[in-house]
Amino acid sequence: MTVAEDSSGVRRNRGARTKGRVLAVQLVYSYEQNRYQDDCQFVPEEDLRNVDEEGRTFAFSLFELFKAQRPAVDSAIDKRLVNWTISRLAVIDRAILRLGAVELLYCRDTPHKVAINEYIELAKRYGTEANTARLVNGVLDRIAKDNKGGSLADNAPPPAAAK
Repeated sequence: MTVAEDSSGVRRNRGARTKGRVLAVQLVYSYEQNRYQDDCQFVPEEDLRNVDEEGRTFAFSLFELFKAQRPAVDSAIDKRLVNWTISRLAVIDRAILRLGAVELLYCRDTPHKVAINEYIELAKRYGTEANTARLVNGVLDRIAKDNKGGSLADNAPPPAAAK
C-alpha cells in the first residue's frame, strides 16, 4: 500500500484511489446500461468488498460528480473528439473518458498527469480497441490543457464530494 500526501496535506492511499476509479467505471457503465436510473445500479457485491472504504468513498464521489455534471462532461469530451462523437463510442470507453474528464475538471486535488495516466491504464485494461488508450490520452490531455486555470469548471459546484 502506497500512502502519499496530496497538496492539501491529506494522506491518501493511492491503491485505494486506483481501485475506486475501477469501481467508478463500473458504476457509470451500469448507470448508462440501465438508462440513467439510480435504482437500477448494479455492481456485484464481490467488487464492492474488494475496494476499501477510502476507495468506495472516492468511487461514489466521482460517480455523484458525474451524475451532477453529465451534460458539461459530455460536452467537454465531444468538443475534443476528432471526426467522432461521444454517442458513437463503446459504453465502456465512454465511461472511462467521462470519469477522466470528471476528475480533471472537478477534482482539484488530483494532479492532471496522475489522472490522465490512471485513465490510460484503465483504457488499456478495459477498453474495447487497441487504440482506446491513445484516444483517452488525447482527449484527456486536451481537456487538461484547456482547463489549466480551472476555466472549464468555474461554474461547477465545489468538488467537496470528491475530497
